[in-house]
Formats: sequence, structure tokens, C-alpha cells
Amino acid sequence: MILELDAGNTRIKWRVLEANSTVASEQGYVESEAELADLDFSAALIFAIRMSSVRSEGANKLVSRWASKTFNLSLQLAKVSRSCAGVSNQYEDFSRLGIDRWLAMVAAYNRCGGPCVIVDSGTALTVDVVNSDGVHNGGYIIPGIELMARALESNTNIKLDSNRISPIPELGHSTDAAVSGGGLASLLALIEKVVSVVIKESPESKLYLSGGNAELIQQHLVNIDGEIVATLVLDGLAFACPAGSA
Repeated sequence: MILELDAGNTRIKWRVLEANSTVASEQGYVESEAELADLDFSAALIFAIRMSSVRSEGANKLVSRWASKTFNLSLQLAKVSRSCAGVSNQYEDFSRLGIDRWLAMVAAYNRCGGPCVIVDSGTALTVDVVNSDGVHNGGYIIPGIELMARALESNTNIKLDSNRISPIPELGHSTDAAVSGGGLASLLALIEKVVSVVIKESPESKLYLSGGNAELIQQHLVNIDGEIVATLVLDGLAFACPAGSA
């Protein structure tokens, strides 16, 4: 079995699956490397561990040492490359592209076999466009809804209720509603703008949504069909770190 890890800014997603499969036999998430080390994978017969990480080098070394000590395995840490599985990276310094964005693009393009827009709505919201030839046309990165709200609290006199309800993209009748609704409306406007441009050029384009606010965004998109695929980053690991390549 293969253990796959997606170490994001706020939590570490994990799943166990057989080689050449995307169907997990076990999956979950933890918030820290220490919590990951407390999980018991002894029954899974792990023969490979691969990881995407936007965390610090020190955090990655903790996971690497755990993999070596617990399983006697070398951690396969995914790296951004100039090209992978039909997708080409157009950054001048390709290593500056986030590994989570890169893996999601690779997985999305190989999922649909054509042009696609990938939206990840977590701590930040990222929007990336891959054309029919697998070329990354570029992307956007903006604060996510909660990060926008915290920025306003930190830099103005606005005080928000930590228990505020789920946002809706409408004019707010309270400060909380105005802030959260404004944040959601801005994310939706960006996504709808990008998708409308892409669809004009390539009507067959697909929109993939992932991240903690994927369902919220899908619910409020107007006349746009977006498919939620929560595992895009993990799915990309099979292309960037094939089993047995360590």
C-alpha cells in the first residue's frame, strides 16, 4: 500500500491506497506532524510514502525522519518541474510555483484530457488555467474568505463575531454579513471572470473545485458547472512521484 500526504497550511491530509489506484482504503487528516506520527498504519503494509508539502523544511524533515524510523522508507517529496504528465510550467523560475497548485493542475489535466480551470479555496484562493495543449496559462492568488476577514480585523477597527454564519454573496445588514459576503462575492467574481474567458476560447473546458470552501463556492456560482474533486493534490502525486521512483 502507498501512504500519500498533502501537508497544507492548516492540516495534513492523508490516505492509504494501492498502487495505480485513486480509491483510498483509509483516509483522514491531522493538524500537525506529531499527530501524524501518532497514527497507526501497521496493518496497511506500507511500501511507499509520498508527500506534497507547502510547510517548512524543518516540518518536512520531521516527516522524513518518521518515515525512516517507522517504516524504514525514504520519503518521496514531490517537487515542481518544468513539465510533468503532459503539463508544462511557464514560470521563468519554475520552482517558484507552489507544489500544491502544480500537482492539482497535473491531476486535473490528466483527469479531463483537455483545458481546465482549477480553483483551490483554502487559506488562500488560487485559480489556475491549463489550455488544451497542457500549457499552464497562468493563475491568480488572493486571500481566502477567512483571511480577508482577519486582515480587516487586524488593520481596521472592525470587530467580527467568531461564530458568524456561512456567508452569502449579497448586501449585508450587519458588519459580519458585509465582510463575509463581500469576501465570497469577490472570490466568485474572479472565478466567473476567468471561467467566462476560458469558455469563450475552449467551450469544452472543465472547472474543478477543491479546498475547504469548494462546496460554498459551487453553491453560489451562477450558470457555471464546477466539479468538486477534493483529492486533486493527492491525485497529482502519482504523476510526480511514481511508486518505486525513490
